[in-house]
Amino acid sequence: MPAKQLSRWTMAWFGAALLFLLLSLTLALGGAVGPSDWSRGVGLAGVHLFTLGWLCLAMLGALIQFVPVLAARPPVLPVLALPALLAGIGGTVALATGFLWLDGHEAVRGAFLVAPVLLAVAFGLAAAMIVPLLLVRASHKLAEVQLALVALAALWASGAAMTYNLSGIDLMPAFLPDGLGLHVLLGVAGWLSLAAFGVSYTLFAMFLLAPEGGAALRLAVRLAAGLTLGLILLAGMLLLVQGVVPAVLLWCLTALLPAVVALYLAEVARIWRLRRRADPEGNMRWSRVALAFLGLAALLAGPALWLGGRWAEAAIFVALVGWLSLLTLAQMVKIVSFLTWIQVFAPLIGRAPVPLVHHLTDPRATTRWLSLWGGGGAVGGLALLLVQPLVFRLSVAALLLAALGLGAELVAIRRLSHLDPQKRPATLPPVIFPAPDKRSAHDHARTA
Repeated sequence: MPAKQLSRWTMAWFGAALLFLLLSLTLALGGAVGPSDWSRGVGLAGVHLFTLGWLCLAMLGALIQFVPVLAARPPVLPVLALPALLAGIGGTVALATGFLWLDGHEAVRGAFLVAPVLLAVAFGLAAAMIVPLLLVRASHKLAEVQLALVALAALWASGAAMTYNLSGIDLMPAFLPDGLGLHVLLGVAGWLSLAAFGVSYTLFAMFLLAPEGGAALRLAVRLAAGLTLGLILLAGMLLLVQGVVPAVLLWCLTALLPAVVALYLAEVARIWRLRRRADPEGNMRWSRVALAFLGLAALLAGPALWLGGRWAEAAIFVALVGWLSLLTLAQMVKIVSFLTWIQVFAPLIGRAPVPLVHHLTDPRATTRWLSLWGGGGAVGGLALLLVQPLVFRLSVAALLLAALGLGAELVAIRRLSHLDPQKRPATLPPVIFPAPDKRSAHDHARTA
């Protein structure tokens, strides 16, 4: 990965996302959410801190970093990365604060109204950096990301409509509450999962030393995903016009959602079979566990669409915590170590001995925390399905502990703590913020 394709603010995006993850899990542990208890203001705040603050910011940061690499082009308008991040943080905080108005806190109603505007700015600035790169000749490799951005736009529109409806402004009133399911589908199955599909193809091939190839399967995934997204958007339009979603659309989505997942998993299995790395590293082994959660979420999609209730809660939890979050956390450890290595040691190649990328990590600690996260996700999904509040609370405690451990591991990677002291350079990279001097972007004085 050439240095010119590195985003200077990737660590800041990841750092902000992790802080929102810790905050959302802390709220959940304190009783903000639980089985059949998601509609209170504090619960909605916690849910959006997780989905918008944690997963969305982490995904946008990853796209800003890796879409230039996938397109083999330098970043476009990199100066917008920080304003986009600040607007995303502000919009997330404003939305979460605004939800508290539903619990009777009148003073925060204004935050509810400004949140969609700030999020529109964040998404618009991020799109200005990403979309031009999707128009290059190699854009066929980024088709899933293109679909994901369409889903993100629709996700914002439906969310803004429901936000303003809650605050008393009638904007697409049919979307509240009947559009909530479509809003969730746009976020989980559309924006987040399709973006993960698009980025993971290249990351998996890179980390497994495998050829991407698989044109037929990739095309099948794109067509099925595009059709699924089109049906979700059609369902939204019919809801606005007719006030109801036809049952035939639900049947089609019931069939298509597992089909898209099956095609994607078949393509990942092909990449895995063709790998030249005999012993995959921990990030890829745990990504396989995340893929298992994806398969489970796909199996739960049908009951979730038709029965709702605890089936929907379990399916969404498994998708958000088991599939998307475990994948993100596993790959984040590798990405942070990889970018740190490029930042610190790549300039020294040929001039001094340099460590390998995996020497920057502690595989045992990473495995311990990812195991705890995966176990917490599995137990939490089962607790929601069986409506067991205490077990769910215990699973959240495990998730919070795992998130704290992984956060500490990421800081240790940035501080090069796992290297022998004699192998560390005299200067260290900043943990989150980029160095102000581009000529020494990898330098930050190391304290004794």
